[in-house]
Amino acid sequence: MGKIYLFECPLCQYRAKVSGGSAAGRHCEIQTVACLDCRELLDVFTKVRRPQGADKAARFPGFFRPEIPPTILVDTRQTALIWQQYELSCPYDTGHRVEVWRDPGRCPRCSCYLEKNGFPWRLWE
Repeated sequence: MGKIYLFECPLCQYRAKVSGGSAAGRHCEIQTVACLDCRELLDVFTKVRRPQGADKAARFPGFFRPEIPPTILVDTRQTALIWQQYELSCPYDTGHRVEVWRDPGRCPRCSCYLEKNGFPWRLWE
């Protein structure tokens, strides 16, 4: 089960709802990244469990919003599921530069350390 936390910057008031590192659910694994071009913290896929022979490209839905954790809906009638690994990339533009971000970490906008809320904002599977 993955957990999403609220991170806040005490200096510039930046807020992000991300896992703060790596998290895993039943059909996907995510990693928090800092996009150096967008100057945002985002959760992106690292591994996805998909039906064998499915499309190789991980597509973000048209309604993608960073505050909604990425989840995969899998047809349970499929029997052959395999894990596919993906490179870290920004969901807004794959050409953006990203780096892995882990808690405790710095704000992508002002480089001050972010403060983590003690309770999870959302639990997901």
